[in-house]
Amino acid sequence: MHSSNTEESSTYKVVVNAEEQYSIWPEGRANALGWHDAGKSGPKEECLAHIREVWTDMRPLSLRKKMEGAAPFNAMPREQASAAGIVPAEDDLLKRLSRPEQSVEVSLRPEKSVEAFHKRIQQGHIYIKFTGTRGGTELGIKLDQESVRVEKADFAKGVGTVHLEGTLKLNYKDVRCIADVDLTTLSGHGHLQVIES
Repeated sequence: MHSSNTEESSTYKVVVNAEEQYSIWPEGRANALGWHDAGKSGPKEECLAHIREVWTDMRPLSLRKKMEGAAPFNAMPREQASAAGIVPAEDDLLKRLSRPEQSVEVSLRPEKSVEAFHKRIQQGHIYIKFTGTRGGTELGIKLDQESVRVEKADFAKGVGTVHLEGTLKLNYKDVRCIADVDLTTLSGHGHLQVIES
């Protein structure tokens, strides 16, 4: 059994699995099967504080995806609402975010850096915040790696632009997010496109 002093002086790393669940693991030990480094290491409390900041939705990814497609418990069916002339406010949001050249910024926690941005691109999932709405609208995007373009970016120098494309579900609709991000500010312009089925 380890003493608390040994545990406090040990170095840990933050690890994440395919369900986007976080944990800590002793630095220097091979990761458990299915877990990979999340890019943070240090004392135990520092790693746990990092997890508290980045792991804001503790539902497994598979459950979140399943719930995205589920209708709210007491919601009127969309066809019925449309026939009654009721246009949900969410559709207005989708229309606004579909206009070209919307201001966007990359949402990175706890540290907003080019290195963290590059790592998120490699992991295939990123949060983009549309800043032109009241309070901003932050959307989680599953990146389409074949459409992401980094040729005009120098991550080591923190200059250039990155072209991002990816998908999400917003208000029961499959949507594509397209954005160009300047590495010097980690902001740029983007918009949404409804994916017609």
